[in-house]
Amino acid sequence: MILETERLLLREFTIDDADFILELVNTPQWLKYIGDKGVKTLNDAEKYLKEGPITSYRDNGFGLWLVQLKNTNIAIGMCGLVNRNTLDHIDIGFAMLPDYSKKGYGFEIASATLNYAKNSLNIDKVIAITDPNNIASIQLLNKLGLHFEKTLKLSDDDSVLVFAPALYTNDRKKINDITANFYAVFANIKVKKPNVDALQELFVSNGRLTNNTYDTSEVLDLKDFISSRKKILSDGALLDFSEGEIYHKTEVFNTIAHRFSFYQKSGKLNGTHFESKGMKTIQFIKENEEWKILSVAWSDEIIE
Repeated sequence: MILETERLLLREFTIDDADFILELVNTPQWLKYIGDKGVKTLNDAEKYLKEGPITSYRDNGFGLWLVQLKNTNIAIGMCGLVNRNTLDHIDIGFAMLPDYSKKGYGFEIASATLNYAKNSLNIDKVIAITDPNNIASIQLLNKLGLHFEKTLKLSDDDSVLVFAPALYTNDRKKINDITANFYAVFANIKVKKPNVDALQELFVSNGRLTNNTYDTSEVLDLKDFISSRKKILSDGALLDFSEGEIYHKTEVFNTIAHRFSFYQKSGKLNGTHFESKGMKTIQFIKENEEWKILSVAWSDEIIE
């Protein structure tokens, strides 16, 4: 056994796990986001195990491991470390059977694996790669403390996102909190009332907000922006509104920071339901040990 958590066990694969591998690598999520490995028979699965995880155990001292439920020993997924020629650092990989997704198992075993890599294997840096459309994986990587670093082109028609540990950890946490609070002030779902005035605590006094969705940009100072959003969120024009971040890229240097924030939002505008996504660029500055938003500019997707 490699390690155990509150609910899970992690152990090395053996050839006897071929049945499980055959099932896992042919699930819809695997095929969509990881790709078809050509494992169609038990013989294919045995070959995959021999040439992949089992060879890695011998050559590297680690590899992809089998995830089991602690109380039943039922196999539910894989998680582990991969040494790829195409990457500068070891990366973490994980996948679960559909019946065991959205139960917190991925975070539980992946966080334990990162700790094992650092404290038992003395690997100083572990990164991750994922499909750009795999939102659940991106959110999990952010939760693990890995943040978008770059896009890596694997071929002319295939690329992945690379995630790595963040520098300026404490500053990033504060910026994450400010961003979450920024999105939260506009929510008016059910009994929750928007608190747009709270923006005054998040921004510098001379903050600027710019809507650049269309050809002509709309630029507002903080006071005018608060006034305009109060009106639309309280006069019945915009109801059941919520907005939240899907993923982000944040760069911090000393007392300045910049965040690209990809978001989604939904609500009812003048009685018509809508859903859309967009991108915000947010600038922060740090004064007297306190981070504030300096400016925000955004562009919503235009739905024809």
